[in-house]
Amino acid sequence: YLMRVVPVIGILHDKKAFKAVLNPAEVEAVFDAPLEMFLKDENRSEKKMQWMGENYLIHLFDYEMEHKKFLIWGLTAGILIRAASLVYQRPPAFMEQNPKFKLPRDSTV
Repeated sequence: YLMRVVPVIGILHDKKAFKAVLNPAEVEAVFDAPLEMFLKDENRSEKKMQWMGENYLIHLFDYEMEHKKFLIWGLTAGILIRAASLVYQRPPAFMEQNPKFKLPRDSTV
């Protein structure tokens, strides 16, 4: 889809004081999960995909918190895997396979 995503990571000093305002068209829920989880092979599955002729893997992480189940996958999972790798200075315990994005020659992105 040739979109550009810029992740922003922050640190909450008082988690209880943070009041998220959700856009229901974009976000289903706000919850926290341990960042290190995205480097482990536990509770993770993968799906092989193809985009613009390139093979890649989509990672899916199952997470449960306060008797609620969440599925973290796709672009969100990929961003969190990369963030965890940078923070913990180690690669994930599983293979990452990202597509080689090729922009069209006439793209102004």
